Parts: sequence; C-alpha cells; structure tokens
Amino acid sequence: MVSVKQVVPKHPKVKNIKKTSKVEKVKKTNLVKEGVEEQCMQQKLHKVVPQTAVLKPVVKKKVKYAMPSKSITENLVTSCLNALQQLAVHYQKKNTIFEDETPIFAEIKCIKIQNSKGAIKFILPHSTVATTGEICLITPDLKKGRKVDHEPTVDHWEDKLKAAGVSAVKTVLPMRQLRVEYDQYELKRRLLTQHDFILVDTRVLNHVSHLLGKIFFKKHNMLIPVRINEKGNLKKDIDIGLRTAMLRLNEGATSAILIGHTGMKLTHLKENIMALVKQLQEKYPGGEANIRSISLKFPLSLSLPLYLTLRSSSVVTAPKLKHKKPKHFTVVEDELSTILGSTVRVAPDGTVHVKKSKDSLSDEENMDHDGDNEEAEQKNDSGNDE
Repeated sequence: MVSVKQVVPKHPKVKNIKKTSKVEKVKKTNLVKEGVEEQCMQQKLHKVVPQTAVLKPVVKKKVKYAMPSKSITENLVTSCLNALQQLAVHYQKKNTIFEDETPIFAEIKCIKIQNSKGAIKFILPHSTVATTGEICLITPDLKKGRKVDHEPTVDHWEDKLKAAGVSAVKTVLPMRQLRVEYDQYELKRRLLTQHDFILVDTRVLNHVSHLLGKIFFKKHNMLIPVRINEKGNLKKDIDIGLRTAMLRLNEGATSAILIGHTGMKLTHLKENIMALVKQLQEKYPGGEANIRSISLKFPLSLSLPLYLTLRSSSVVTAPKLKHKKPKHFTVVEDELSTILGSTVRVAPDGTVHVKKSKDSLSDEENMDHDGDNEEAEQKNDSGNDE
C-alpha cells in the first residue's frame, strides 16, 4: 500500500495581533494579589491612619464697645427728655391736686462694685433746686461754749448773706442750735421734712453728719458741702453749693444722682446731663468703662435707658474709691503695755488696730493649753474624792 500525504490547507494571513498569553495573565493576577497583601501588611505594621482635613482655629474678632462719653449725644438726650416729658404728663393726671415740681434722677449701674462706701461730688452748670424749695445753711459758731447764745451768730450770717445779695437761703442754723434744739429723732425728722436743700460749711461737715445720722444721707439734696469764705465772694460760694449734686455709692450696683426737676428748661437739663457724663470719666470708680447703664427716671416711675453696654466683667479692673484725708490726718503708733510684744495704731477717726507678735500669740496658746489641763486635773480630783 502506498500512503498518500494529505494536503494541509493553507490558512489566510492574519494581521499581527498581540495576544496575551495565559502565562502573562497569571503573572498579572499574581502581582495584583501580592501588591494588595503588601499594603495590608504595611497598614497592620505601621497602623497607617487615613489623612483627615485639618481644621483651622476660628479667630474671634475683638468687639469694641462704645463708651458713654462717645455714644451719648445731644440728639439722644433730647429724645430721651421728650419721652420723659410725656411720662411726666401721665403721672400728673393721677395727682391733679398737687402740681409740684418732681425731681429727675440719673440712675447709674456699674459692672463691678467698689471696695468701700462713699460719696462723689459733681458740679453741674445749672441749679437743681426747685423754685419753691426751702434752703437751710448750717454754719460754725462765732464763739464756742455750752452757755454761749447762738442768736448773735444767726444775725451775723444773715447780715453777711444780705450784703452779698443771696436771697435763696431762708434759714441759718448755727452748730450750737443744732446740738441743743435737734437732739431727738422726731426733731431731726422735722428738720428733714421742712427743708428741701441743706448746705453745710466744710468746717463743721463731719460734726453735722455724726449728729444728724444716716437719715439725711438717704436724700440726695441733703448735707451738701460748701466752702464759705467770708472775705471772698459769698454769693459765688452759695451758687456753687446749689449747683452741686452728690452721688452716694452704697454696697449695691445701682446709684442715683439728682440732675434737675420738671420745672427746668429742656436746654438746662440737657446741659446738666452732658456735664455729668463728662465728669464720670474721671470721678466714677473704675472709670466710664465700669458703667453698665445710664437711665433717666422720676422717683416712682419707670427708667428710660440712655446708655447700655454688654461689656464683660473680665475686661474691667477692680474699682477702688479713694477718700481724701485732711492735712493733719496722722496715725499714732506705740507699744501696748497689756500685751507683750504688740503695738497699737490709733487713727483720728477713732479706729484702733492691734498688731500682735508671734511670741505673744504662742504665749496665749500655751496659756490656753495650761488652763485646759488644770480644768481636767480638777475634774479628776473631784471624781477621786467622790
């Protein structure tokens, strides 16, 4: 048999197409798996934390609060006074029988309270006394003594006031007459109700305040100091006294000051308020930065706001009220004979401070322990005797 070779058919030529072989595919898949495994191992070893967005700190802008001297303008004061005038008409309808001139007060609230009590004197451009007000002047005696008559001093000061042209002062009260005739509480109360304005000479101010007591400090137009110079201009001194207003600072945060009455002109009231705001910068404890609010009001009415701030207390420094000491104010200090090693300080106002040394304190403690031991021994002896 003869074998015949089969004819292999010829395939048509195909373009060169790159085909990935199975080996290459396997290699690629193995490489991908290996890369993923390496990444997981690195995360486990190094504990890679995904990167988060870094937040920038928020910077707070500093808020600038306006001071009363800059925020209180004349237009604002006029609008507040117009509203106060309408409020006065509302209150006059209730009391139609009495049409007296009602006083107007400026109420001031502080942020931080001062360290001690006291009073601040403000001089306003216009007088705050009503037209029908009774004014009293307390003067020093010409001759000191218990049996000396006070009528010559009254005549002396009345002649001085008439010569100077002062017609506002109705009654003159010498120091001796005040001690003799107003020694009871009811008489002092009558003196308070009979007069609307009491001026006191600065030479006898401390004595008068001790004699009359704290009742007179509750009213704003009582015990106003006046420097009277007989050889100088007496009318000018009295006029300055009538234009002074006292701001009594108590333990609380609110305080009020008299600035006028309803019988005054609006322009005069406006000038008094603006002058008060200017003087608060220097005289108010802690400065005007310590003022929380200023408002206008009647004695028994709602307050109309004139100034208000939200300033925090951390910005304000602790206010301190300085008391003016007289020229001859000296403190005497010496050793104390009753307690060894201690000293005593005595002030002109009568305050006494005792300073004890460490040795004296230790001796007192030892004495206390010895006394306790003696009492215990006496108790034991009494128990044994029984």
